[in-house]
Amino acid sequence: MSLERVRKILFTFPEMVESVSFGQPWFRAGGKMITVYEQSTAGWALCFKCGKKDMGIFLQDPRFEKTHYIGQHGWVTMRFQAKAKPDWEELEELLKMSYRNNAP
Repeated sequence: MSLERVRKILFTFPEMVESVSFGQPWFRAGGKMITVYEQSTAGWALCFKCGKKDMGIFLQDPRFEKTHYIGQHGWVTMRFQAKAKPDWEELEELLKMSYRNNAP
């Protein structure tokens, strides 16, 4: 269900496409990554490009961590427990931020 909600938000953005890499859905616009949806038995996660200068603000919030492999480029990951109810308005704003920061 969470993936469907994420798709519903993302596909309102221009040029959005979905592909699968490493077994997970990746979302891109104009060839640039906007987010990756990660699913596991513990829950799910999304990564966002916040930019290097704002990364410290996000990392002060315990819900965020530096994204593996690409965190040094200004990416953070937000994790959700399997039964957690996310704030969808907040997630939409985070996805918009990631789109603005990385889409062509």
